[in-house]
Amino acid sequence: MGLFSKRTDVKKSGAEAGLGITRKYNLAGGKSYVVEESPPDISFDAFVNIISTTSSDACKKMVGLAVSRQHPDLIKQKYGLETTPIYWLATRTGPEVISPTNLGILTHTMIQFIDANPCGVILLDGIEYLVSNNDFNKVLRVIDQVNDHISQGKALMIIPVDPRAFEQKELALLERNMEKISTKLKTK
Repeated sequence: MGLFSKRTDVKKSGAEAGLGITRKYNLAGGKSYVVEESPPDISFDAFVNIISTTSSDACKKMVGLAVSRQHPDLIKQKYGLETTPIYWLATRTGPEVISPTNLGILTHTMIQFIDANPCGVILLDGIEYLVSNNDFNKVLRVIDQVNDHISQGKALMIIPVDPRAFEQKELALLERNMEKISTKLKTK
């Protein structure tokens, strides 16, 4: 198998240990969110807060999957993640690496995670990198396909986007089927 034909199986996602903190982000399941920011600090904070706390709704404890341009070791160290699978968008090979040009593997990985974790949260960081390695419309189709699976259940997806990297038309297409969060996430 070559670099671009590798099939990625999502590792079993375990719940992160509770950190004795309360949920501060009020993001509804069954929705995807575009967060306009650079760097993606609010998105990562929301992701970590959601998977590290319990909620009063049907999904008491949510598990996460992160796909990022940042190296997984840096993310684990910075945010204290121990059990959350983190995939690195890179051209290198490895068990936790997804090539930015292999959108089929990326799509399969995220949909497989949603199917296995109805109360899951996906952080897709690095959309600018995906677009620079592919056509914008192809990346948009991936997001729309994953969003279709998200909207059928209680899972959610957070996508940080640097608005400087996109044309207004592209931002409008990204935000078409998702909730836009431009400055601060709504807190409880």
